[in-house]
Amino acid sequence: MQFSKNWLKEFVDIKVSTEELCEQLTMLGLEVDDYRSYRSKLTGNDAVIKLDITPNRGDCFSILGVARELSALYGSELFVPVPKKIQKTVDSPITVKACKEAPSYVGRFIAEVDLKKKTPPLIKERLKLSDVRTIDPIVDITNYVLLELGQPLHAFDIEKLSGNLNVRFSSNEEKIILLDEQEIELDDKCLVIADEETPVAFAGIMGGLNTGVTSKTKSIFLESAFFVPEVIRGKTRKYGIQTDASLRFERGVDFKIQTLAVNKASLLINEVMGCKFGPVQLFQKKTALPKNKLIYLNPLKTNSLLGSNLTKTSIIKTLRGLGLEILSSKKKHNLKVKVPSWRFDLDIEADLIEEIARLIGYNNLPQKSLKAKRRKNSDSLHLTLRKSFLSLGYNEVITYSFIDYEEAKLLTKKEDLVLINNPISEAMSVMRPSLLSGLLKTFSYNYNRSEGDLKIFEIGSVFHKKNKSEIFEKVLLGGLISGQKENVSWSRPQTEVDFYDLKGDLETIFNNFSFRKGSMPFLHEGKTALIFKEKKQLGYMGALSPKIKEKLDIKQDTYFFELSLESLLPSESKKFKRFSHFPLAQRDLSFFIDSDVEVKEVMDLIILKSGKDLKEINIFDVYEGKGVPKGKKGLTFSLSWQATNRTMTDLEIDHIVEKIVGFLSVKLNARLRS
Repeated sequence: MQFSKNWLKEFVDIKVSTEELCEQLTMLGLEVDDYRSYRSKLTGNDAVIKLDITPNRGDCFSILGVARELSALYGSELFVPVPKKIQKTVDSPITVKACKEAPSYVGRFIAEVDLKKKTPPLIKERLKLSDVRTIDPIVDITNYVLLELGQPLHAFDIEKLSGNLNVRFSSNEEKIILLDEQEIELDDKCLVIADEETPVAFAGIMGGLNTGVTSKTKSIFLESAFFVPEVIRGKTRKYGIQTDASLRFERGVDFKIQTLAVNKASLLINEVMGCKFGPVQLFQKKTALPKNKLIYLNPLKTNSLLGSNLTKTSIIKTLRGLGLEILSSKKKHNLKVKVPSWRFDLDIEADLIEEIARLIGYNNLPQKSLKAKRRKNSDSLHLTLRKSFLSLGYNEVITYSFIDYEEAKLLTKKEDLVLINNPISEAMSVMRPSLLSGLLKTFSYNYNRSEGDLKIFEIGSVFHKKNKSEIFEKVLLGGLISGQKENVSWSRPQTEVDFYDLKGDLETIFNNFSFRKGSMPFLHEGKTALIFKEKKQLGYMGALSPKIKEKLDIKQDTYFFELSLESLLPSESKKFKRFSHFPLAQRDLSFFIDSDVEVKEVMDLIILKSGKDLKEINIFDVYEGKGVPKGKKGLTFSLSWQATNRTMTDLEIDHIVEKIVGFLSVKLNARLRS
């Protein structure tokens, strides 16, 4: 948004230098990208100011919008233009009807247009200073009103229209040639203004070439409309068309100024050309217009959050300065605030508190130390996990919650995906159902730059649909490892990380986890485990499937895990446990057991019968082949016992071993190897 300072002064009394004005605009959140002094033959000393406005502040893409901000800051009067109405002198040859997606549509027939007339010098100068090309009086005046009020206008050559106008959705494969001579094929989600034969404008974006104003134009139909922002959004990206009109319509224009804009343009056209004017035609669907939102604001909460001591009166004055209306409230401490038609970005109480802070000036708020609050369980858990993984050599990453649709389909069912209505790009059109995609992108980026030895983790939200409509969010912990265990050294061979390295890391950090054989669509069959705590599944881990590796051109084995944090609590403070002064008693037990029995099941049964003095159990051999009966496998376990008050005898240990062997024989048909 670029404009001249003198133009702005017509709307609000500015008594500060250009430098001070730019500082104040920046403090208001309207960041000044550039400014320069200018000497005008028409208005004397002037300046050109260029603002970098955030997307949420569509109301500030106009002189009126910027002036409204300064009026609230200075507490000075805002001069809103009220143009003299031009009386009807001719009847309109066409009428308009519109759908609910264009709930406010205003049009006016203007005859005897003479495009040989010249645009007034002041309008030409201000357009030039706003970096807008001058074309002819009609286009220049519509652009001038656009910059001044923020309301896009468009003029049709009425002699090129076939009958009346209708605002409707196009049909699939319907085509239109735009003013830039580009022909596009529309779909059934595109809003158009059509005559009785064909679309004549792409609503909210650009007019059609065939009905555009030319040097031969004699009569026009001037339109001013409010289009529902959600219908316009995404179209500029899809068709690669960005215009001054679409910039404003997709953010939301003031839905109460359409008639004002037509009257302002009519007045200027009359001054330049002295045309004949038809009546102002208004099509309005009040039930489809946006509702002025009502927000309750608690002054006590406002002061608590800002650390301020603002009075209720000063808060009301600040809000009224922005055009917000204060209504009576039955609640003792609350203000009932009505949001004006031009502020689409105000939705909740926190938005109003931010507005108050912005107008006061963040640097003017008092500095107060915050009272330390007790950390939430989830915060404590996340902090503990971060420290634990960092201590094991992992790096934390934070990745986007939006991912590509094709990637998302690899991770879950299509019907469970949460699609974004207005994605930033096609590559970010789905809310992620898993942390895997972000971790893989991070790994792939490093791998393609010869940094394939990686251990990374992330704590973040994933999103799923439930019952085909309800969307739910869950916080997960995910991690990925790949490459060499250690740096290359002459003293040891190179060894790549494997399934058990990742499993060992998880067992180091988490207590009481068990792992059972399972499968996931994106993990390697036979190299995947489901992770349980007691009887509840918390997640899974395993090797990346060959299909995914091939898609990303990854040559080395890569291992991934993902855990739900809902059932986990922060680790309790570890307490010192007095160690035993008595010697260990050890035994190695080797069994033949059915091949399909999981090692974890065998170990759990051994622990069950090993007594309270069992210190450690490890498996150190799994063997299938020569000397082992068909359908069996050999498992060898090392067990250690240590009592805290005595030396355990061989007879005592032998008795425990007999119980273990007998129990496994009954439960699993296990046989002790000789």
